[in-house]
Amino acid sequence: MIRRSILIFLTLIVFLAGCSNEAERNTSKIQKPSDSNQSTPQTSLTDEQILMIPPGRFAGSNYDEQKVQAVLDQLPSNLTADQYMEELLLLFAEDYRPYVSTFINFESEVTVNNQRPNEKVTLPTSKKLHISILLDASGSMKEQINGKSKMDSAKEAIQSFGDKLPKNAEVSLRVYGHKGTGSQKDKQISCNSTEEIFHGQGEQTNQIKTVLQGVKPAGRTPIANALKSVKQDINPETTDSIVYVVSDGIETCGGNPVQIAKELNQSKVKTVVNIIGFEVDNEGQKMLRQVATSGGGEFTSIDNDETLKNYLDKTYDKLRGEWTRWKEKGAGEANIQKEQKQGTINRTQETMQGLANKEHSNLLAALKYLETKKENAFPQNELFKKINERQNFAWNYARDTGKRLYDEVSKSGNKVYDDITDEGNKNIDDLTNNKNN
Repeated sequence: MIRRSILIFLTLIVFLAGCSNEAERNTSKIQKPSDSNQSTPQTSLTDEQILMIPPGRFAGSNYDEQKVQAVLDQLPSNLTADQYMEELLLLFAEDYRPYVSTFINFESEVTVNNQRPNEKVTLPTSKKLHISILLDASGSMKEQINGKSKMDSAKEAIQSFGDKLPKNAEVSLRVYGHKGTGSQKDKQISCNSTEEIFHGQGEQTNQIKTVLQGVKPAGRTPIANALKSVKQDINPETTDSIVYVVSDGIETCGGNPVQIAKELNQSKVKTVVNIIGFEVDNEGQKMLRQVATSGGGEFTSIDNDETLKNYLDKTYDKLRGEWTRWKEKGAGEANIQKEQKQGTINRTQETMQGLANKEHSNLLAALKYLETKKENAFPQNELFKKINERQNFAWNYARDTGKRLYDEVSKSGNKVYDDITDEGNKNIDDLTNNKNN
């Protein structure tokens, strides 16, 4: 039989080629129809391999009742039910290949590439933020405001700010001008004095208070030198860096902080330089404002210690806002991606089941026609059973595979949503609790 040979040939090609590694995960097997008189073993195919066989001659829009009946008239009357089924599938098998391929290659995992504000990310990459605080320890920081020295006010504000930072933020504290005096003979010592006195994670910022105790106002104001040293404090893995320079005056060591700030802002690890001016005169404000502008940041004039604390609290609130936006964006993306994947699964499943119903209808019509043409020996009951089994096989494959993938997507999407929401809420709550403490 030519048609039968063609079917066996195509089936073996599909079997040898395989569909994909994904198809092999499906353990349900079905025996390929075969001639009951054959002595050779039956070949076991996966569900996907059976459904990936090319469509029949009259599948889909090619169905033509007159042509179909003309072909059916040519079928021998002595065929077995299996042989009739093979012949009918050569004529009416629908094209399931695009939909089976969609299922086989479907990626059910939901992944959200949402960058976290202040940490190194595990999924898949994200920003790692470094916060540098530069404290002016020049002699002028001895001056008092409302009975408290500028230095003491700055120390308290910096400690408060550090305590409120997220536990996973990377923080460094550097002092400058803390050696020598303001005299000419100590100029070189003082202008070269800049030192990182703390470097760690936000959870370690309780140590800042201890290291600040030993800092005393001393010499000149080497802002440029301090900014230049920031580069060595930044971890190579850092993607974003922010500097806060707390100073009560202008550069007094002949450096060019405007140029250094510009270089930092344009470096591989883009660094934003903010200047917090502590009781700075008009000339100093003008110069420090230029430094902030060159560094891509802002200049803020602080009149007293309370204003300094309020400014740092606003910066802290900004970090909390970033976590809120991160949470909302990521959770939204997780839901959208989950729903899009589920929609694809539903459409694929429904289309396959529609094809199975259409194929079943055509097969039954052929059976009915054959019943009127063939003799009583025609195995109509067996063939009717096989036609129904074929419909159930294709229909249930679509249902079961669709449900499995739908559940996988739901589980993955819900987990990503919950993880993002939980992480965002935890960081927001930590920031809120720290602010209120």
